[in-house]
Amino acid sequence: MTVTSQEAGAEANIDTGEGGSGEVETISIPKADYEKLNQTLGSLKRENKDLKKPKEPAEETSTKNAKPDESPLQSRLEKIALRGANISHEDDVALARSTAKKWNMDLEDVLTDSDFKTKLERQQTERGNLEATSAIKSGAGSSQAKNTPEYWIAKGTPPSVTDVPDRKTRAKIARAMMANTKSNKQFYNS
Repeated sequence: MTVTSQEAGAEANIDTGEGGSGEVETISIPKADYEKLNQTLGSLKRENKDLKKPKEPAEETSTKNAKPDESPLQSRLEKIALRGANISHEDDVALARSTAKKWNMDLEDVLTDSDFKTKLERQQTERGNLEATSAIKSGAGSSQAKNTPEYWIAKGTPPSVTDVPDRKTRAKIARAMMANTKSNKQFYNS
């Protein structure tokens, strides 16, 4: 398509393209109509370009605008759903929310999903094991029961240096054992 502009009007040379005959048709239109057609053509090109763009950014902005309105209601619904699923620990709540976001699902749907339940159970088990073993000291564990006179009286033999390394505790146990033999207390399990 060949278009030329003149002061009094505009000429358009249009190749019809039919049959390959090479005919060119010339149309004369006023300059105002030519400019209006060019503006319309430009706006159509912009609309076509906008339609070809991916729609994801537009959806993100609409959800960002919608979230502040839904935020109090949405957070309340999430809390109710989490309570209903007996999820109260902050790590479990964070796992539920991150999984819902990652899977692009509602929180209520994630809470009923078997894969999520497996992940949640594994996390709770690991946390429970960590809490249970955190009180155990590393190294050779020592029992405080061996440091009591009752243990050694029941055993019937005095502690050795390797059994009770503290000298004062060994002396206390030995005195208690001697006092027990003087009073002739009999224990049924000795």
